Amino acid sequence: MFDNNISVNTNNPINDNILNKPKINTEQILPFDVIDPTKVTRTPKQDPSNQTGQNLFNYNPDSVFEKFIKSLQSSPVLSEGARKLLLNKQFINHNINSDPVLKSMFEAFVKNIEMNDKEIVSFLKFQQGTYTKFNGEFFDSLRNLLKTDSTNDDFKAVLKNFLRSYDCFVSVEETNKSISSALNNIERNIPEMLRKTFDEMTDKLIFNNPKGADLNLNLLKNEIIPFMGRYISKMNDLGPVRDYVSVLIHNTVRLEAASMNNFYDDFEVLMEFIRYNFDVDEKYMDTMKMSLINTYEKAANVKNDSVDSFLKLLNAGSRESESLVNKGVMNDMKESLLFSQNVNIPLTHMFLPLNYNGMFMFSELWIGKEYEELPDKKKKAEYYPSYKVFITFDIQNLGYFETTLILKESALSLDIYVPAGLSEHIGKIKDDLNTLLSRDNLSVTNMTVQESIRKRKFNEVFSNLTERKNGVDVTI
Repeated sequence: MFDNNISVNTNNPINDNILNKPKINTEQILPFDVIDPTKVTRTPKQDPSNQTGQNLFNYNPDSVFEKFIKSLQSSPVLSEGARKLLLNKQFINHNINSDPVLKSMFEAFVKNIEMNDKEIVSFLKFQQGTYTKFNGEFFDSLRNLLKTDSTNDDFKAVLKNFLRSYDCFVSVEETNKSISSALNNIERNIPEMLRKTFDEMTDKLIFNNPKGADLNLNLLKNEIIPFMGRYISKMNDLGPVRDYVSVLIHNTVRLEAASMNNFYDDFEVLMEFIRYNFDVDEKYMDTMKMSLINTYEKAANVKNDSVDSFLKLLNAGSRESESLVNKGVMNDMKESLLFSQNVNIPLTHMFLPLNYNGMFMFSELWIGKEYEELPDKKKKAEYYPSYKVFITFDIQNLGYFETTLILKESALSLDIYVPAGLSEHIGKIKDDLNTLLSRDNLSVTNMTVQESIRKRKFNEVFSNLTERKNGVDVTI
């Protein structure tokens, strides 16, 4: 959600003398003047002290965190839709196989998720390695420099500017798609009498040519956005159109930040700062520059057939399928995947649809990292990382498993839930796990194995998510 980029005062004064009320000339409906920014009103801020316990998640125009926390409770669960795709034969036969749009894509998906042990590890490593754009040798070097001088605010500021430019620069294609989508939504929601003028402006945009970026920016900044600003101010349209215009403005800013000149300038500032503030030689600088090129090329060419086939299936089902049931299932899975990437979730999320030796299963992994302070009166306080992992398995003909794993250095704590059919074997499961873990020199401080009564969502396991109101996940 974005700040209220366009807020206006209504211009409908109350007048008891209706006969003296000026008539609206249809020609004046067309926008003329850009609204004066100094006269734009803002939605008043809410006073937290006036909020009751039942209204902690009311809309706040200055933050989306409350809405995010509330939406955690109602967000779709990825495993629910995946279970229908992999484990529900009735759903597959009556919905997927009878759907001409999805049948061939589903068959390709099932074939691509046939994996052996080595391929499973590669699949999970692929997701971990592509979880953000900031992966690779170049960004590892930046992390190491940051660790050597973690209190250097100047370096953090320079680094932040570069990361923003890099993110925008490598996301131009996605930004253009978002701009195109916002324009289509605006065109559908504005009055019909304005569509011809609006279409004449948007038809000039060129999205399939990198050289068209400057032209597109000029049209968006000087024609399309001012046109929509005048329309909103004159017509007081505070509905969907204003929301789509806010999205359009956001992506226009990203498109401008993605220019080659802007990216190159921020990169040069970063390199110069490193050269003169860290103990590095020219060979190190040359290696860093080459590593950025290699990182960019590798990220541009990275591909995984299993992920691609899964996403194509979801996309086709949500857009092209004529079955409302299929559309609902695919949309829920898409929403879940998008939700798991929210910057307010400080967790790494991976999923595993799998056909292993003819047996289907679906698994999700949520990984969180926290730092515990160990104070020392004689020395500066040190921070030690601890990891919490929440793993779910839904295995064909066997049932649903959950595991919560907490690792502090080499000390491991396990909380395991097994299907009802295995409850009588809990003792053997604990003995076998102790044997396996001892081989890796892991000290098990606590282990519980019990029957799974109900499925938990990740936010029930990572309860500290609600404590992150003033922070988001921007780790490079």
